[in-house]
Amino acid sequence: WFDLQPHDVRAQEFGLLRSLRWQVNVPSVESWLSMFEGRFGVLMAGEFSRSVIWMREDLRQLAFTMMLWRPASNVHAPRRLAGGLFSIGLLRATLLPAEALRPQHVCHDEWEELFLQSQMMNEVPACALQPEYVQLVLGCLVATTNLPIEEIQRDCEFTMGCLRGAQGDLSRMHA
Repeated sequence: WFDLQPHDVRAQEFGLLRSLRWQVNVPSVESWLSMFEGRFGVLMAGEFSRSVIWMREDLRQLAFTMMLWRPASNVHAPRRLAGGLFSIGLLRATLLPAEALRPQHVCHDEWEELFLQSQMMNEVPACALQPEYVQLVLGCLVATTNLPIEEIQRDCEFTMGCLRGAQGDLSRMHA
C-alpha cells in the first residue's frame, strides 16, 4: 500500500497538467452528442439515418438553448445532458414512444406535461415504429449510451427539467 497524502496527489496532478501545457479538452455536450450519433448509426447499421441527421440539427438547437441557461457543471454533467438530449431526440424523431423514456416514479400525465413544457410543443409525437423496432431502438440506445434504461430515463427527466427551466426563462425574457 502507498501512503498517499493530498499534497502528493496535487503534485502529480499539477505535473500532468504542466506536461499537457494545460491543454485539457473536457468533453462537451456537443462532443458527447456526436459520439452518441456515431455509435447509434453503427449499431443501427445506418437504419433511420435520415432521422439521425434531422436529430443532429434539432438537438444542437436544444443543447444551445440549455447551455445558455445553465452551462455544464458537475451537477449538469455534459454526458448526462447529452444522453438525455439524444434520447429525447429519438422521441422527437418518432423513433421511440414517450413511455419508453418515462421513469417509473413519474406518472404518465406528469411525464407528458414535462415533455410538452420542455419542448414547447402542443402534443407528444407518436412513435412511428412497430413494437419490435421500438425494442431494437431501445437496445441500441442502451448500447449507445452504455447505461441501463433506468439511468437513461433519469437523465431524460433531468434534461427535460433543465429544458423546461430554460424555455420558461426565455419565454419570460421575451414577454
